[in-house]
Amino acid sequence: MAEDKNKKQRKALMISIGIVIVIILVVLFVLLFFKQKNSVSSGNGQATLVTNEIEEANNQAELEALYNMSEQERITYYCAEFFKLVDTRNYDKAYDLLYSEYKENYFPTKESFSKYMEDYFPDDFSLSYTNFERLGDIYVLWVNVNDTLNGSRGHNFSMNVVIKENDFNDYVLSFSRNSAVDSEEE
Repeated sequence: MAEDKNKKQRKALMISIGIVIVIILVVLFVLLFFKQKNSVSSGNGQATLVTNEIEEANNQAELEALYNMSEQERITYYCAEFFKLVDTRNYDKAYDLLYSEYKENYFPTKESFSKYMEDYFPDDFSLSYTNFERLGDIYVLWVNVNDTLNGSRGHNFSMNVVIKENDFNDYVLSFSRNSAVDSEEE
């Protein structure tokens, strides 16, 4: 009889433990379900907030680096940033950096700018700087554009880039254009 009683107690204990485990699992499932539902409904706001915080931290780090650069390093950095946008085909951002009167005269639309860049610049290029001058509040860089895929047989050319710095990381620019390409556009 004692064995039957022990068996019944063990069986009752196992059933009780099983019920407690099931209850815990159900509670965890419900909590996770509601947490996930809340994060989905407010997720876009949180993701945007995190993205904005990361962007702000990157901007602050970039400003810190610019503060520590010499004048020539800073202007060369701006030029390189512009041409990185061109190289990665981010023409919208590159177009926004152009001096407004320069845009009006040569690239009245983003499409005309994009077309010129696609037609004139090599698919993959590197820059080298041969001269740097400051003329009042503007800077002029002499830049060699080298076709890195085709080497000396590729489309290599020189150009001038004019940059006006309004403040750290706030600048506009323009560049010399090839007249042969200009006449093809007309």
